[in-house]
Amino acid sequence: MSQASSLHSRLAHNVSIMGISVGITMLISLALRMALPRVFGPEKMGIFYFAESFSSLFFTFLPLGITTYINRTIPAQPTHTKDILNTIFGLQGVAALVLGLLLWGTLSWSGRDAETTKVTLIMGAFAAILIFQKSIFHTIFMAHDEVRLISRLNVVVKLILVCSCLLVLWFFPSLTFIALMYLASEVCGLGYLIWKSRQRGYFEGRPSFMQLKSILKVSLPFYLAGVLNGVYSEIDTTMLAHFADVKEVGYFGAAYKLIGVFLLLIPVMHNALTPALSRAFAAQDGSFQDLAQQLLRFLLVASLPLSMGLIIFGDHIARLLYGESFTPSFKVLGFLSPVLTMMYLNTYMAICLNLSSSGRKMALIFVVGIVLNIGLDYLFIPIGKSWSPEGGAALAVSFATFLCEFYSFVAMAFLFPGKVFQRKIVYGVFVNFLPCWLGMAYYDRLIALPLGYRLLLALAVPVYALLTRVVTIQECKSFLVMFRRKQGVLG
Repeated sequence: MSQASSLHSRLAHNVSIMGISVGITMLISLALRMALPRVFGPEKMGIFYFAESFSSLFFTFLPLGITTYINRTIPAQPTHTKDILNTIFGLQGVAALVLGLLLWGTLSWSGRDAETTKVTLIMGAFAAILIFQKSIFHTIFMAHDEVRLISRLNVVVKLILVCSCLLVLWFFPSLTFIALMYLASEVCGLGYLIWKSRQRGYFEGRPSFMQLKSILKVSLPFYLAGVLNGVYSEIDTTMLAHFADVKEVGYFGAAYKLIGVFLLLIPVMHNALTPALSRAFAAQDGSFQDLAQQLLRFLLVASLPLSMGLIIFGDHIARLLYGESFTPSFKVLGFLSPVLTMMYLNTYMAICLNLSSSGRKMALIFVVGIVLNIGLDYLFIPIGKSWSPEGGAALAVSFATFLCEFYSFVAMAFLFPGKVFQRKIVYGVFVNFLPCWLGMAYYDRLIALPLGYRLLLALAVPVYALLTRVVTIQECKSFLVMFRRKQGVLG
């Protein structure tokens, strides 16, 4: 079987397993997404979203760019894991301690109230373990093709989190205890992966300063890009907390978290596509560029029904999950629908560029993006508050988010391996955005439509895609062939 067929078969296997896992964890987490806002309301949830976002701003510095080193070396040389894991583990422990002290110092200096400080510190510990697991342990196990193990672990950890949080909400509703349950669930996941790593001899190598130098030589150019990307993704919540109030944080956070449900393909992309793309890049036979282009076109088509579903049914979904007290967030969710497509495209392009381009160029893109994001938030938030005292600032931030995501797409397109600004891709992006923009322009009329009419609109999405020729029947067949699993290849 050809190299391309083998890559496609491996992709099909990984995507199917990770897709099922992500779908199950999303369904499980819906119970928690419904319960927390209904118990705590917009103001308390604003505190929780701030704690989650602000702590993530600090621990986004934790991976030190090492994820890129792992993705570039381990898939092609699995035994190298034993040489580096102890070194990485020690380095990450020291970095987490320093970042934790900085988080505590910043909270003390800024004069946050006791509850916010306590919840933020606990969520900081949660963020440290979560980011370490995803960037280091998950990446290593996925590079070893341990897709099934990571998928099952994700489901179990999510079950522990949801069940423990529901018990807390039933007996003693408290943000502090909820944060502790978040931390406890990730500690369970970390303990399991450490045990499995010891079983497989991944900790056999000794910490080595020479190994550390080799790792950092490859990873540090991408460190700044990773840090800036993390800051870039969390800056909106911090700006809202500073220039508006925690209620606006609650409205925006509720809408943004629900966007996360529709971003179910993102973890699949990270965990399932990266090892295959890494092997294709290491082969240096031209297969990387071909595969990257194929997947980009497929992703553009796959994101259309998701963004359409968000604009058509977003208010019903948000009302079901959060209740009427979060009504101002419904419109914010609708106005974030074009952001959904941009997030898919930008996440995928970042994966490819981390394997194929200079980390310095990626860092420059995110530096400009952060400056642009802060400037737009600073400009738009007061305008949004003047539009509406309830949810206006959150709505304004959704505009800023889209403009920044669009900038990132254009900037990364110039570094992408292969031509992005092909007529078909540019046209496909426009076709994705058009119904979202129409839904935003006529939002009040759209949400007044009965559910039956909206179902008809949803059923018209595939017809719309075929009539606008963003995808053809032949291309649908090609995508199915590309992801069809070949028997016997994976063993």
